[in-house]
Parts: sequence; structure tokens; C-alpha cells
Amino acid sequence: MEIEETLGEKVRRLEKTIDEKVEEDRATKKFRLPFRAKLSKSKLKNGYASVLVIGENDEAVFTREQIVDSTVKLGDTYHHAEGENCLTYKGKPFLIIPKKSNKPYNPNSVVNTIFSQKHIMSRMMNEVLGSSKKLGMGAISIGGIILLGVIIYAFIAG
Repeated sequence: MEIEETLGEKVRRLEKTIDEKVEEDRATKKFRLPFRAKLSKSKLKNGYASVLVIGENDEAVFTREQIVDSTVKLGDTYHHAEGENCLTYKGKPFLIIPKKSNKPYNPNSVVNTIFSQKHIMSRMMNEVLGSSKKLGMGAISIGGIILLGVIIYAFIAG
């Protein structure tokens, strides 16, 4: 004689499997370049590049533009597209161009500022609220004097 699952047990088992599936779906989703910025082989042969245009109001727009004489035309403005500022995304040319600047943004040209992270972290840990502070020599000596005074009073008053 087999014991059948109760309705509550079935619901719990189904909830568990649904939660596992949702977690799997969240973990596997990756960044995909928008269709209007993707490059085909023919576009690559014609000198096109994927471009991320950062507008004046912090708007980000993906597009594909042709590189002509090391320049890219975005609307009515021209921007440099030199080799050192040209990044790659999956082996294809990619530019990050702020609308206000004529040079593309290259995150690798930024000055390295991570060397001070250990110093900053130690300062933050020292300034954390609730961390116990060590007693100084002054507090220890005052405590010793009070204790000595109590012992002497106990002997005299006796």
C-alpha cells in the first residue's frame, strides 16, 4: 500500500521547482548588443563600427556608423576614430563617443587609482561606529589609583 502525497506537499514541491527555474533564468541572462548596432560581414568590409553615443542629457544610444578617414559622423558633428581609442566587442570595432567631445572615450586611458584601496579600507574600518577602542595609559593609571585608594581605605577603616 503506497502513501499518496498530500495536496500541501505537492504545492510545496511545485513551488520549489518553480523557484529553481526562476533562479536559473536570472543567472543566465547576459548583455546583448542591440540589433541596430550589430555588424554584418559586409558592413565590416565597408568600414563600419558599433558606436555607443552618450548624449548631453546622459542618454545612451547604440548605433552603427561608417569610419571614413579616421572620423565618424554623428548627425552634424565629426568625431575621431583613431586606433588607440577604438575598442573591440566580440572581435568587432566598438567606439564610445560622448556627444560633447570630439575624441572617443577609452576606459583604458584613465589613470589607475585602485592602488589606494587598502589604505581607504583600513581608514573605513578604523572609523566604524561601535568598534571597541583600546584604553590609553591615562585611563589605566586613573583606574589603578582608584583601586589602590579603595584598598587603602579598606585597611584603614577596617
